[in-house]
Amino acid sequence: MNDVPSDKAAKSSQNLAVLFADIDGSTKLYETHGDETAHRLTAQCLMILDAQAGLAGGRTVKTSGDGVMCVFATPDAAFRAATLMRDAQNRSPVSIHAGFHFGPVIEYDNDFYGDTVNLAARIADLAKAGEILVTEDTVVRLSPGLRAATRWLDKASVKGKKEPVGVYMVITEVENATVIRSPLVAAESDVLRLNLRYRDRTVTLEDPLPEFVLGRQDICDLVIDSTYASRRHATIQAVRGKVFLKDHSTNGTYLRNANGGEVVFIKREMVQLSGSGAIFLGREPELAEDDGIAYRMP
Repeated sequence: MNDVPSDKAAKSSQNLAVLFADIDGSTKLYETHGDETAHRLTAQCLMILDAQAGLAGGRTVKTSGDGVMCVFATPDAAFRAATLMRDAQNRSPVSIHAGFHFGPVIEYDNDFYGDTVNLAARIADLAKAGEILVTEDTVVRLSPGLRAATRWLDKASVKGKKEPVGVYMVITEVENATVIRSPLVAAESDVLRLNLRYRDRTVTLEDPLPEFVLGRQDICDLVIDSTYASRRHATIQAVRGKVFLKDHSTNGTYLRNANGGEVVFIKREMVQLSGSGAIFLGREPELAEDDGIAYRMP
């Protein structure tokens, strides 16, 4: 993990996908194979990881004793690199685990620093042998085809983060075939559609759903005229054939089901939308009927 340098030398800021890939059980590797063989296997593995990063359009920033740190222009490129790295080691006695995250980084003296780098390293540390983990904020930025090759894992408490971080796992081809047959995932022939109605405005979102922002700020996709709503209150996003609402606000979000009238409250959480109902930003439904956002999935 990299702390931001404190001197005033020239630094540049940009958004990149940061990937960490590490060898599993390097200590046991030396115990099992002996120093000479283990050193050779480790060196070969690191060379392969570096090569796969290049094939995916990225570059290796640095190599540690048992891993690499790489950067990529897009989350898709990091995804491809991670899967190439994993697949290249399938028949090797050396296995790897990896993790990546997309966000702002600072480049300084041929290295990268910042919260994105730290979070990517910690996500990689959570991965088990053969696993590739990716943050939820990065999954929603993947292209639909690659996003379909991930599955929700859990929320994890990460050092330096006040809120738990959503974590997804990149699944293998075999796992992907199983998931595609599952009735919980929309079939390719289905059209994913969400209708929203707020006061006199109606919006229809269709697959692929880009990130759709709800909030008080003028630049939001749907501007809500309520002092209880945060400037960027919530987002709607499609992930693997399902539609999710994620709250980013101070006051939270209420959802009321149209059938039973059940009300669910979320704050800095994500919930799946299905059927029909209403969304209320920052205030209970009984106090904010005029500010409700009706939703319906045909």
